[in-house]
Amino acid sequence: MKRLIASLFITFFLLAVVSAADITPANNTYFPVETEVVNRTATTYFVYAGIDSVEIINADKKNQKKKLKKSEYIYNKNTACITFKNPLPYENCIAKITGVPSIPYSCYLKDFDGSKSDLLVILNNLTAVEKKDYVYDPNTKLITFRPDIDISNTSYYMVYYVQTSAGVVSKTISNDFNDTIAELHARHNQELFGGPLVIYKDRTGVPISKVEKEVGFKLSFWQPRVCTICETYENNQKIVTVLCYYKNRYLECTENKIVEYRY
Repeated sequence: MKRLIASLFITFFLLAVVSAADITPANNTYFPVETEVVNRTATTYFVYAGIDSVEIINADKKNQKKKLKKSEYIYNKNTACITFKNPLPYENCIAKITGVPSIPYSCYLKDFDGSKSDLLVILNNLTAVEKKDYVYDPNTKLITFRPDIDISNTSYYMVYYVQTSAGVVSKTISNDFNDTIAELHARHNQELFGGPLVIYKDRTGVPISKVEKEVGFKLSFWQPRVCTICETYENNQKIVTVLCYYKNRYLECTENKIVEYRY
């Protein structure tokens, strides 16, 4: 069971690095969001009062794009779902949606069937408090933030658990490594699942030499596509493992050995 949970956490952090919903404010009125298209629909995480534009992007070749006419889609505010009327131009698509957000800001958590205690919401590196900073309605699966919270200029991180993995809605304004968020997430996981405290710190894109200096031992020669430091605290001991993911393999690196896995 612990191995399964650990694998889910690793999967989650890979998703957070590679494909988390990244929302960047365009100005005080409009902000865009990129979201995956599945079965000719795309669910926006944040609820819009009105849609200004929808652009379809080829997920395999990001330079291929097509802007849709307003007659080519329908937006349902109750489900935060866009339905496309015509066949889409690419097999794997991302929809970039720009519009006017509903105020107060509301976030839709697709496929989440858990309780409020399963949900972790972090605003500007601090844990948000339910009924103080936001209200969650399990019937509509909507998080509605306090009216004075402006999500367009707030660093936020929301994680919720579905059947096989974790859903993530996040945006980081600062350029740090989000180690504070990583620790808050780890402590939340420990409360939910028990076991040792396990903190995953993203180091993707950081030179191997810097990661080696941080952990105090040698790693692989090649720069990985995804790099994560895993700190496990149990029985007053700290164990550090570095997970290096490449195209067809990953390395599990500790102070004493490096184990390679193929996939």
